[in-house]
Formats: sequence, C-alpha cells, structure tokens
Amino acid sequence: MRKIMGLFFILIGIAIILYPLYENMQYDREQQQLLDSFAQLGNTEQLEQASMEAEQAEADFEQANGDKSDQLKGARGLISIDKIDLDMLIFDGTSTETLSKGIGMVEPQKEFGVNNIGLAGHRAITHGKQFNRLDELTVNDEIQVTTSDGTLKFAVVDTFVVHQSEVSVLNDQDEPLLTLVTCTPIGSRNPPHRLIVQAALVP
Repeated sequence: MRKIMGLFFILIGIAIILYPLYENMQYDREQQQLLDSFAQLGNTEQLEQASMEAEQAEADFEQANGDKSDQLKGARGLISIDKIDLDMLIFDGTSTETLSKGIGMVEPQKEFGVNNIGLAGHRAITHGKQFNRLDELTVNDEIQVTTSDGTLKFAVVDTFVVHQSEVSVLNDQDEPLLTLVTCTPIGSRNPPHRLIVQAALVP
C-alpha cells in the first residue's frame, strides 16, 4: 500500500511539472494558428480564380439540386454593414475555400456577444465584395451579425493597421467585440499589414 501511495505521489509530481509545459505548447499552437489565419489574408495568388470556381460550383449545384445545402455547410451567420453595402455569410475557419465564398470566423469556438470575435475577409476581388471597402468605416458605424440566436448590433469603436504578426488584437476584452481583419493596402501582393476594424456590442 505504501508503495502504491508513493507511486501515486510521484505521478502527481510529474503531472504538476509537465502541466505548465503542456500549457505553453498549447498556447504556442493556438498562436501559430492565428498567425496562419492572418497570413492567409495576404495570399492573393489564385484567389480570383478560386472565387470564380466557387461561384460556378454554387451555380451548377443550385441548377442540379435546387438548394444550397452544401454551399451553406459551416455557415455561422450573416454579417451586414449598410454603409458599405455588405451582406455576406460567415463561415467557420479561414481556409482558402472559406475565404473565396465568404467571411471566415478566425476562432470558431468563440461566441458572438460574449467574446472578441475575429472575422477575416479578402480585399482582392471586385469592388464592394468581401472586405474591399472596410477602410470606409469610421467610429459609430453600425455592423449587424445575425445568427440562429438572433441579431446583434455592434458599433465601430476603432480602426487601425497592424503587422500580420499582431494577433493579440483578437484577445478577449472586458466587453464583447467584433474584430474585422483584412489585408492592406488593397491590391498589394502578399502585404505584411492588416487593417483592423473593431466594434463593440450595442446593449
């Protein structure tokens, strides 16, 4: 019995020592995923072609099946910004496929109206599509997000530019936020900077 208890305490000690290492590894992994998401926004190569292919695939699917079930797979909601005539679906993740058809939710595990939600979109296609006109937003402009739980209203509180490595802009704050992210300047190939528009939840 004494040997078993001794082994038990040894295992507990090892777990206590290793847990901080595991936490650091997990943190590094999550940070790398965020960095990859930010970097993906600057990858404009083949983006227009991917978008055209996605639109054609959607048209073909609708013609053959009469619905949009596959195209809506992974959809989390709809973002609407009247000032820049934007209405786009929000999808989980920031893969090339996702960003070719809509806006990507950088951290899908977060909750609208609770966390700081990062939404990423490209600026490299047609004028007025995706986040091309994001730079026109100013303080107090309204953003709406509609999900299965209802519609939330946000008001822009800040706009600024950061290096693509500054993923700390997605950290949770004292209040629920939307953080819209896109590459800048528009039209540049693989630009290192990101335009950030942050909006706070309107009670």
